[in-house]
Amino acid sequence: MLFTRSSAFLSGLFALASHVSAESMDAFAETARPFLEQHCLSCHGPDKQKGKLRLDTLGRDFTDPLVAEKWTEVVNAMNARDMPPEDEPQPTDEAAGKFADLLAAELGRAEIAKRSTRVVLRRMNRAEYDNTIRDLVGVDFHPADKFPEDPPAGGFDNIGQALTMSPMQVELYYAAARQILDRALVEGEQPAAIKWRFEPEDDTEGGDRTRVKRDGQNIILNRGENPVENGFTVVHHEAWNKGINFRDFTVPTAGEYILRFRAAGRIPGRAEVVKSARPFLDRQRQEEDARNPGRSADYQRSMNEQMRHFETARTYDYGPPRVKITQALGGTPRTIAEMDVPAPESAPAVYEVRVHFSTENASIVLEQAYEVTRSLENWQFIGKDEFARPTLLVDWLELEGPIHASWPPPSHRRVLADAALEKKDELASARAVLTRFMTRAYRRPLRPGEVEAKLALFEKLRPEKPSFVEAIKVPLAAVLASPHFLYLVEPEAPADAPRALDAFELASRLSYFLWSSMPDDELFRLAADGRLLESPVLRAQATRMIADPKSEAFVKNFAGQWLGLRKVGTNPPAKNLYPEYDRHLELSIVRETEAFFAEVLRHDLDARNLIKSNFVTINERLARFYGIPGVKGDAMRRVPVPAGVNRGGLVTQASIQSITSNGTRTSPVVRGTWVLKTLLGSDPGLPVANVGEIASKVPGIDKATVRQRLAIHREAASCARCHDKIDPLGLALENFDAAGQWRDREGHGYEGRIEPNDPLIDASAKMPDGAEFVGVAGLQEQLLKKDDLFLNSLASQLYTYALGRELGFSDRPTVKSSVTAMKRDGHRLRALLLDIVQSDLFTTK
Repeated sequence: MLFTRSSAFLSGLFALASHVSAESMDAFAETARPFLEQHCLSCHGPDKQKGKLRLDTLGRDFTDPLVAEKWTEVVNAMNARDMPPEDEPQPTDEAAGKFADLLAAELGRAEIAKRSTRVVLRRMNRAEYDNTIRDLVGVDFHPADKFPEDPPAGGFDNIGQALTMSPMQVELYYAAARQILDRALVEGEQPAAIKWRFEPEDDTEGGDRTRVKRDGQNIILNRGENPVENGFTVVHHEAWNKGINFRDFTVPTAGEYILRFRAAGRIPGRAEVVKSARPFLDRQRQEEDARNPGRSADYQRSMNEQMRHFETARTYDYGPPRVKITQALGGTPRTIAEMDVPAPESAPAVYEVRVHFSTENASIVLEQAYEVTRSLENWQFIGKDEFARPTLLVDWLELEGPIHASWPPPSHRRVLADAALEKKDELASARAVLTRFMTRAYRRPLRPGEVEAKLALFEKLRPEKPSFVEAIKVPLAAVLASPHFLYLVEPEAPADAPRALDAFELASRLSYFLWSSMPDDELFRLAADGRLLESPVLRAQATRMIADPKSEAFVKNFAGQWLGLRKVGTNPPAKNLYPEYDRHLELSIVRETEAFFAEVLRHDLDARNLIKSNFVTINERLARFYGIPGVKGDAMRRVPVPAGVNRGGLVTQASIQSITSNGTRTSPVVRGTWVLKTLLGSDPGLPVANVGEIASKVPGIDKATVRQRLAIHREAASCARCHDKIDPLGLALENFDAAGQWRDREGHGYEGRIEPNDPLIDASAKMPDGAEFVGVAGLQEQLLKKDDLFLNSLASQLYTYALGRELGFSDRPTVKSSVTAMKRDGHRLRALLLDIVQSDLFTTK
């Protein structure tokens, strides 16, 4: 029953907020009232309130967050054509568009009115803090690792409203500042360096009974229970007793050291693998035959099947051995490096890792880190030295340091500059140091009295400190704990219009967008003379910054959060079901997606390559996993997609497949939601409360395919409305298992093994608009047809990240304009970034 034009309707829906004009009310009423009566109020009026939404009494004060949220739901449902339902009379495109645009305009006006009264005060997040310390002070040791996690909002952890500050964090910031300055500033003569070499084969006693003297210390040397061959300690596989280590020592001076080791590897071929497996299987067959001689033929048949596993399984197409290096300080271990060792035995290589040591008791451990898939066929002998697998050969290890290319080190000169080093008057030196440091730390010209306040702190404490350096650390630490350093402050804009950022504010906004760090000297110089405000200069600087290696932070922080890469490994594929998923693969799949995004960005490619591409960015480990031949080495590189390999584009990458699965099986619901939200910018909303899981007592549920399980779930009316839109997008990706490996059948055998009669994957699906397609290739074609939705979603995410705030309706025209500019320039990702940094949203407050 349609709601009539009652007084309740007029007083509720069209009640004016104080800031809304009579003309705005009349325009809204003229368009909205008949549209709502005709298409909405039968389900969201006085008689029915589906979804607990009633529109006839919903107010019009769009500055009220609750009211704005409800009307936003209406606009989004209209734009997605989710409402009215398919079985109800549909409005014309013109009428629906006019209603949605008018409502969006009202919401946008309210947002602007609210936004003009807020000061943007955004704290640096952890990544930005570490990068800023690196560029400001010149030390790189990630003190923010000990800070609390930054809460995300709008999909990112750099959103100002979510980055709160607690008293505990203030204490952590000051403690970190002291640690930073203690590392950066030095006194006295350059400390003498050590250079200790260890030959693992010198451990002839084993069991921690061998000690070697180095500079008066008795250091434990243990080669593990590993044989020595031709001067190499041979590490066949990872085990608790196989690690090579030297420990129970302290370095004389804290600082950065180099750990070197000379090593090589043996990589057995397929023939060696088969040859080494045969004796184990033959022995097993003989033992079974002796117990039950009447089944000799069965045991021989079983052995032949097992041998075929070693002859054909991809896991035995080995790569080079891999080493994991662990350091412990004060009994606390941490992995400092993992790397391949591709050098052959005939030409060993020297590998290096830089690592910081304190003067706490320390140890170094090298372990074999190449994982061979454990299976029914090999589990009994995979850890036997006689079984052929990549083998690590270690010749010697060496520790050298502390390493200083010059003395005092660059960090010392960067902070104190020549003023302090030339031994001038201490007060004048302190003023010069503080002026220079504070200007860079605050990322703007200093205000009257700021230096004097910190200088007074130096003067007060100088008599208590043994040296100038120790005294200057106190005001410098106060600078690093100051809100002017920790926050990206942009003063309040006037209420009647946006305010253009000044050159220094723009420099900071640009650098924290593209580098997650402070401006460099060139940006500061262009800000000081005002030229950064010129559009050609701003564009040129953004282009330079994208090409700079520091833009890797943008790739990692933006793409990592937009695509969900930080979730990789939080719920990894179960090892018994997906044995090929290992630590090296997990590291590689994240690097693949980051390298893929960087390839599109830095080589100025069409952003639609993110949907579908004819290349992948992979290393040797991923090439083996994807079945792509001819790739050697651990570095990521661009590789053409061979014929018959179903890769290319984000939705084909193992990182995306693993984070959209639940660890034991695929999850089309999560995958479909990821496609909708990430690639199409459509939020399907929260699940209906108390729906629950599929009942475990449904007949045959244990043998049902994922598609059949979801069909059972969609029988519930409360589920069908959303799942009919979500599930098909995920079902199109069913050829990828929970680890991201391609399959043609859904495995129902022992521990997920695929048996010959298991069901073929049915990857047929349809888009929310009803267009039918099959599989990942069909999905990609459909997404390319909707590239406007994808580009708009990408642009919206980039604007959110760039501005450090969530977007609203008032921002949509600017986002649309940037997409239009991008399309004119070949749909290139870089073109979109350059348009963003020149937009009014980015250059104004």
